[in-house]
Amino acid sequence: MNAPVELSGDLRGGQRERGVYVFDVAENPWQGVGKSGLAQKIVRRDDRTGHSFGYMSFDTLARTGVHQHLGTAFSYFLSGALTDYQGTTGAGELGVNFAGSTHDAIAYLPTLSVGRMEGPVAYGAEVTHSLHAGNRHTSFENEFPEHLPDLSIRLDDVQVSATRVAGLTRRLVYDYAHTRLMRRMIQLMLLPGTTVPAHRLGALVDMFVLAGDVSLVARDVVSSAKAGDFVVMEPDTQVAFSSRYGASLLLWADGPSTWEDGPASPELYGFTAGHGDPLRFGNRAPVDFNQQ
Repeated sequence: MNAPVELSGDLRGGQRERGVYVFDVAENPWQGVGKSGLAQKIVRRDDRTGHSFGYMSFDTLARTGVHQHLGTAFSYFLSGALTDYQGTTGAGELGVNFAGSTHDAIAYLPTLSVGRMEGPVAYGAEVTHSLHAGNRHTSFENEFPEHLPDLSIRLDDVQVSATRVAGLTRRLVYDYAHTRLMRRMIQLMLLPGTTVPAHRLGALVDMFVLAGDVSLVARDVVSSAKAGDFVVMEPDTQVAFSSRYGASLLLWADGPSTWEDGPASPELYGFTAGHGDPLRFGNRAPVDFNQQ
């Protein structure tokens, strides 16, 4: 599947089955955003909610313009870096902005990132471009200037944990601490020949194939993805995946999954673990999170 498609929100009239969708955008043209030096390749965008998922590109000396995040935003830097008044987040790091984060970022190097936005962004009335989904042009102030805008996490510094699946390890990169959301951002690493058994998704899962190959099976359909591809896995889909030659995957899970063959815990996407405390929720089933 090559063309960007809005996949978020309700299924239109129930006509399309929930499932797994792979987006190879390597050959797709870059989409302008109304400002020189900024471009994107978006595979999922919803201007009603401000949710989006895809590539963002910044030329040298390109600025985002002053903006305020109204929801959690993620940028994993594949190359280059962005600098704001707090500092610089660069290649190999995940930058997290919280609701209320207010800043202007500039690229001093050509920069490519994977962006996952979970809410709209407010820009001043003088800004005319639309880098983010659900842009709002309005007046705003930074109500909490002592709260710095960025959380920068270097993936290689996050501890690797074993999973119940042979050949599969996980980094729990961010557990949505200091937000009201029960979600997870993780990295999964598959050794060659690893198979992740069937599990049912309780919520949307976005995947970026950072390296290697992965084959996904849902509704008896096999979808193949390679390095640089985006994968959208919709709620209530039963999915299994495997890698022939090994893979490194970045995933954002909006809710826990359940194994089709049991047991309930430990859960695949890290909902039975807390950041920095992998046994914190080790004796709880994922369903507990819906009751808090």
